[in-house]
Amino acid sequence: MIVVRTPQDDLFNYTEVEELYNSCKKELNDGEFKEVVKSNLFYAFYIWQTGELIGCIYFYHRGKKLYVNAFSNRGHHELNLECFRKSLTWFDCDIYADGLHKTSRLCLLKSGFKRVKDNLFIYRRKN
Repeated sequence: MIVVRTPQDDLFNYTEVEELYNSCKKELNDGEFKEVVKSNLFYAFYIWQTGELIGCIYFYHRGKKLYVNAFSNRGHHELNLECFRKSLTWFDCDIYADGLHKTSRLCLLKSGFKRVKDNLFIYRRKN
């Protein structure tokens, strides 16, 4: 079972999430952790039985479009995809993502995103 926590939850492990973010920061290109957590819809995913952090997903607006970005621990590819796909169902609008790296582009495509151009991807909601 997977548990989702936000920064407002008492059991959100801020230090652990920040360490993971900082280890992936170079690939994320989104600035300082405190600002990312404060200014976005931020979710951390944990394995319920062990309390192990799987990864984090955050949504933010760029202009009038909703974007998503994510980072995770290695070794949980299928769980990462499951968490990512589930999080996409929480919104009823199209969701955009910048696929800057081969791994992120692969995850986006496996999750139902389509390439719009170069590194821009879109997850179209059926209206």
